[in-house]
Amino acid sequence: MAPYIRDSLSEFGKELLGRIRETSNARLEEAAFEERVIGIEKATAALVEATVEDEKIIYLLQKYWIYASARLRNFCSKKDTLKRSN
Repeated sequence: MAPYIRDSLSEFGKELLGRIRETSNARLEEAAFEERVIGIEKATAALVEATVEDEKIIYLLQKYWIYASARLRNFCSKKDTLKRSN
């Protein structure tokens, strides 16, 4: 019976450690994604402020961030709206 308990506890420890690692990796991936979005927003704001055409902005952001154009158009329109309101 003792080996059975030892094996059960060993497996429990491995499973617990695996879940902790999964949770930690998920948090890191989410943080990296958020930083990526912030970088795209800042780059878009700078290009809009420099009066670069939206199509050129989208081209450059796709080139360096490989992002979907529909989402990039959303960034452009948000930044353009903010610029006009200032």
